[in-house]
Amino acid sequence: MAEPTHLAELEQGLKLWNQWRDNHPKLIPDLMEVDLSGQNLNGFNLFQAELMGANLSGSLLIYTDLTEACVVGAIFDQAILRHAYLNKAKLTRTSFQRADLTMTSLEDANLIRVNFSLADLEGANLFRTNLIAVNFTKANLSRVNFTEAVMTGANLNEAQLIGSNFDKANLTGADLVKANLKGANLSQANLSYTNLREANLSETNLRKANLTGADLTHANLHGANLIEAELDGVILNTSI
Repeated sequence: MAEPTHLAELEQGLKLWNQWRDNHPKLIPDLMEVDLSGQNLNGFNLFQAELMGANLSGSLLIYTDLTEACVVGAIFDQAILRHAYLNKAKLTRTSFQRADLTMTSLEDANLIRVNFSLADLEGANLFRTNLIAVNFTKANLSRVNFTEAVMTGANLNEAQLIGSNFDKANLTGADLVKANLKGANLSQANLSYTNLREANLSETNLRKANLTGADLTHANLHGANLIEAELDGVILNTSI
């Protein structure tokens, strides 16, 4: 449960809360399991805050600083987190269904088993994030930076990934059925044993990518760059 005095400080609003944080730089706010659904938290300093199990569904968190925060198991469904900072945050099993995370920074964050289904992450920075078994079903991931991200077993079924950067990312065993990867950069990415059935890979850069055992049945590879790609055991049934 949340520390009552910390919650009372939060309820005083943006200016007084951020001033309180500045005056107590070593204090870690305890807001565990608190209900902040629908609240306006735009610009709040939640650096290293403890928000495990908190409910922030429908909340406004534009430009909010959640760097290194612990939000394991928290709920951000339909929340607006545009330009928020979640670098190095602990987000295991957190839910962001239908949330707006456009231009959000999640660099080096731990996102194991997070639910981003139907979320909008266009232009977000997920450099070197841990995305093992994440659910991105039907999410908008266009122009996202996934460089060096670990995405083994991730579900990207029907996701929009237009122009995204997967340079050196590990997508081993990921599900990309009907995903739209048009113009994406997958250079040196590990796509071994991925399911890319009916995926749009037109104009993608797959130079030196590892596609060992990948299923490309009915995939669109028009204009794709496969120079030096590893294609052992690839399934290419009627690929375009």
